[in-house]
Amino acid sequence: ATSPTTSGSASSDATSTTTSATGAAVLAAYRAGWAAFEHALADANPEDPELAATMIPPQLTGVRANLSVDRQQGMVGRGSFTLHPKLVSLSATTATVVDCAYSTSVLVYAKTGKPVPPITPPENDGVSSELILTGGVWKVYKQTVTDGKCASGS
Repeated sequence: ATSPTTSGSASSDATSTTTSATGAAVLAAYRAGWAAFEHALADANPEDPELAATMIPPQLTGVRANLSVDRQQGMVGRGSFTLHPKLVSLSATTATVVDCAYSTSVLVYAKTGKPVPPITPPENDGVSSELILTGGVWKVYKQTVTDGKCASGS
């Protein structure tokens, strides 16, 4: 009888496990960024601490600016985003995620609850996000959303 042989090595197995764990961390950070945005949008709070916990400038700056305008105009968000992210690139400190997010989110007037025109029906939106590892935490650095059209490869 001969002994069974194994292929591969401990280092390649460790690398794939690390890559898999890192990819999962990136996708979790991407989802956390959206959850923070939904949370802040519900009362148009540009200083919501969840934003800074999940985003860095320029994404954080842009989101805060938009929420400030919404707040000044008496608007808040209702609805949600259903995410389907895919990790398309990953390095030691950067990652790119694409998504075809289903959005039921609408802006409403906080005092009346009536939708702010123009009213957008639920739709699939294309999302392309760049995340950066900063201080040991993955955060959304840049994000582009294309209303009504999914991102290539999502």
